Amino acid sequence: MSRPGIPVGVLELAFGLPGASAISLQNGLNRFANHMRSDTSNLSNKVQPPNIQLNPSRLRIASGTQEEARATGMTSKDRITLYQDQGVQLLLGRFVKGEIVELVPSFDLSQTARYPEVEEIVDGDTTAAKELVEKLWDVGIFKRKFHEKVLVCPSCLSANVSNDYVCPNCNSIDIERKTLLEHTACGTIDSVDNFLIEGGLYCPKCNKELIEAGVDYQKLGAWFQCSQCGKRSDLPSPIHRCRSCGHIFTIKDTGFVNVYSYRISADAEEEFKRTFLVMKPIGATLEDFQYKVEMPGQIAGRSGALHRFDAIASKGSSEVVVLDVVASDREIEETPIASLYAKVFDVSPTQTILVAIPGLSAKAKKLAALYRISVIEANDSQQAAELLKEHFGWTGLSGNEESIDDLQL
Repeated sequence: MSRPGIPVGVLELAFGLPGASAISLQNGLNRFANHMRSDTSNLSNKVQPPNIQLNPSRLRIASGTQEEARATGMTSKDRITLYQDQGVQLLLGRFVKGEIVELVPSFDLSQTARYPEVEEIVDGDTTAAKELVEKLWDVGIFKRKFHEKVLVCPSCLSANVSNDYVCPNCNSIDIERKTLLEHTACGTIDSVDNFLIEGGLYCPKCNKELIEAGVDYQKLGAWFQCSQCGKRSDLPSPIHRCRSCGHIFTIKDTGFVNVYSYRISADAEEEFKRTFLVMKPIGATLEDFQYKVEMPGQIAGRSGALHRFDAIASKGSSEVVVLDVVASDREIEETPIASLYAKVFDVSPTQTILVAIPGLSAKAKKLAALYRISVIEANDSQQAAELLKEHFGWTGLSGNEESIDDLQL
């Protein structure tokens, strides 16, 4: 009885192949499986792998997060480089632990906006903090939300701008607001200045004291009077004056800066956990064995498709070890095994390792054995690194081991 193969539709999706090529690859997979079964007849008599229908959403073939990198053209490699920066590790670690949920900007007259939590990791440099936040958004690690729009000087971009009102006749800022009063009894109408005498209100015509508003007098309105040219106007002209460089401008020339709040994207959070928090001790162990390690890495298969692995460890061209990590809160089933098998068949590495946290189901273990995939089951990545040493048969001490905080994966 032949072993069920991987569906053609999945091969088309996983490898980006046209239908005919996918069918050809499927035939090759079946021939390879038959060869494996003939070599492991005792095992295959006991193991009947299920007909696995791969869930395309679980395939981690494409590089990077689902959120596309910005127009800067930055790629997954740019994110990986940022993950290796100690300051970025500290910042993203606080997001992962829940210490920071959102970076909310605080207004600053000279910097427009500041991000205090980020400034802590760049020695208080406000400019460097803003540049780092922007870079993390550019590569898709951060997602942002509009917070406010800040008016800035079009000349020097300072947010230290005053809103002034000037005489529409001579542009003088020396204007005063005048209030017009009416004495209800005698009907006199004049500026409030002419009613004021020693702190009280007295009619300039009949000299009667005005005590109660709405009874003795009424406010009829207001106007603005220029102390320089004497002209009156209903509304003065608004202008903006930069307190930093002195530039005067109107609303037509005003500069605006959008200010955003930032959160770590869900995809980037998982990628950071996998690439740095989970993979760091595993990568250090591989380096102890003098491997050149890429985390994550890509290899072109015989089909021409690029396949992504959580780690690729190589010694020249003679030895290539590929490793994937699957973490869950329960036993892991067969699907990741089949997904990994589909990739390694096209790549043909020297050795294939799957790190399962916390472990595989019984069926998944049997399938991994049939597919010749080495499995390391561990409670966390640090334990996985220790078991990886045993897998390679070395019990020496590593100088690269570092403890990490336990995180819910």
